[in-house]
Amino acid sequence: MHKLFKRYARAIWLPATVLLAVVVAFGLLQRHLPPAGKVIGVAVLMVCYCWVGWAEFRHLQGMDEMRRRIEMEAMVLAFIASVGVTLAMFFVNALKLARVPFDVVPGVLIGCYVLAELWARLRYRYWSL
Repeated sequence: MHKLFKRYARAIWLPATVLLAVVVAFGLLQRHLPPAGKVIGVAVLMVCYCWVGWAEFRHLQGMDEMRRRIEMEAMVLAFIASVGVTLAMFFVNALKLARVPFDVVPGVLIGCYVLAELWARLRYRYWSL
């Protein structure tokens, strides 16, 4: 396995696994929780998300300039695309052109990020982490 991929996997596996476990547990249990339990669940979910973000940020700081440039381009493109798509979904829903359920928004945001990463990697023909 590639040295950089091993370093990335070592940095991200625990926060990502805990986040995934919390998302699944919260998704299964949230109907049975009282309002205070739901607030605590959301707080735990956000703490786990921040942990994953911090691990990603630390990984970004350890990259060389080329990898950092690719990652930053992908993040900016993902931000622009996700805000645009979210605005479009909001107005489509607000103008009653179609019903857009709020549940699709996280998937759309993640999709924007994945497509932006692929675009940046294809643009530079650079596939290393």
